[in-house]
Amino acid sequence: MGVLEQMRSGSDSTFMQVIIFAVAISFVFMLGRPDTGQTRAVAVVNGDKIMGTELSREYRNELRSSERQAGRTLSDAEQKQLQESVRQRMIEDKVIEQEAERLGLVVSGVEIARAKLEIGGVLDENGKFDPEAYERFLKQNGLTKDAYEDLVRRSLLRQKLRFLAFLGPSLSEPAMKEAWEEQETRVDVEYVAIRPQVFAADVVITDEQRTNYLAENEAEVRSAYDRDYDRLYNHPETVELAMIRLALRPEGPPVADVLPIANKIRAELDAGADFAELAKRWSEDPSALNGGLLGDRVVPQLSAEEAESLGDLQPGQISRAIVTENDVRVLKLLRRDAPMVDGFDDVKNTIVDQIIGREQTPALAAAFAEEQLLATWMSGGEVPTDLLTQKGLAATTTGPMPPVNMGNPFAPPQTMMDAARKAAPGSVLPEVYEASGILFVGKLVDRVEPNDEAFMAAKDTLAAPMLERRRVDFYTTWVAGLKAQATIQ
Repeated sequence: MGVLEQMRSGSDSTFMQVIIFAVAISFVFMLGRPDTGQTRAVAVVNGDKIMGTELSREYRNELRSSERQAGRTLSDAEQKQLQESVRQRMIEDKVIEQEAERLGLVVSGVEIARAKLEIGGVLDENGKFDPEAYERFLKQNGLTKDAYEDLVRRSLLRQKLRFLAFLGPSLSEPAMKEAWEEQETRVDVEYVAIRPQVFAADVVITDEQRTNYLAENEAEVRSAYDRDYDRLYNHPETVELAMIRLALRPEGPPVADVLPIANKIRAELDAGADFAELAKRWSEDPSALNGGLLGDRVVPQLSAEEAESLGDLQPGQISRAIVTENDVRVLKLLRRDAPMVDGFDDVKNTIVDQIIGREQTPALAAAFAEEQLLATWMSGGEVPTDLLTQKGLAATTTGPMPPVNMGNPFAPPQTMMDAARKAAPGSVLPEVYEASGILFVGKLVDRVEPNDEAFMAAKDTLAAPMLERRRVDFYTTWVAGLKAQATIQ
């Protein structure tokens, strides 16, 4: 019998009835007007429909709250994400309500009446319930009495189920001590992260291998070419530029005063003045320190004014003074590269090499990590820096930290931290550990664990928050299980 069934079986006792009846109710409800045009079901949960009107109402409330917190209007993408989040929450609520009803939990009329008293503004000056104020509340929110009371009932039903679920988990002193030691322990791990691409230069591919691979997998190679065409093989027109920039500021001077200065600078350049020297003297751009050099720019990404001013300029020539919203600028064209396309036949062997390399480098990395780095480190006790230098690798340390990976793919994985939790300080960890394709080899430099006296001094203040976390984790996991088992359309 599951924990909730056990709870239900005891609900006939006076004690359990008192507990259930005494669930604290705090229900503040603010709703927008429903969209009566949305009558389609947005989800069906174990046969029960969630209608578009419900989703629209909940979403509008959530949107207003989110935009108030953000201090701005959410983008279309953010609004779509928020709407789906609200839909998923409503599905979860429906699953919880169905489970509560399956277990025989009910909400009484007395409980609903108590919840009404929590509505702001429905009590008169004597603290009595004001029916007229209640009617105004319903009208303002576009609700009928039955619709509102059903929403209250469902909310209280979910609260009751959460309360009962929270009665399940307990926390013994040994369990609390174990969790506290895990939280307070600190480990310092010296480790090497080995990425397979480091071994790309070690992959040897013959012409025969390329030919055979291409013959058998041309469709795969061509698909890779098509996927990366815009990014790697379609090269737009590119220019190398230098710039002298005179800023326009709200406090002035106006463009009418700045433009003549730019034209004067341009005249000096036409007369043979050094662009780099004038840039250092006049330009209000970080590039001034480097003589105005901007490096390469892709022509389709230039502003219309810049592209037009460069026009048919030849390398070494100067543009006219260009006025933008924020500045007046003069450009010098240093180099122009015409657009170019790398054809499939030109790059197919390179693509084949990349594919074969990706297939072979993980095995090379694993062999290096296991047979060379780990073996050498374990035999010598110290990190083999010469071996690492040959591959451009280096060791680093975590510094004292809890033995927990917080989702960082570039830090030692949890399996490695678990090993550090048990290893003897100063010992090389016994395995090669892997996460997200990266291999890790390491040594436990030091571990500091809390003592029993510290636990005894802290346990009274630890019990409540630890039990709360355990209850929340239990409830969250249990609800996720209910949702996973539900039939949702």
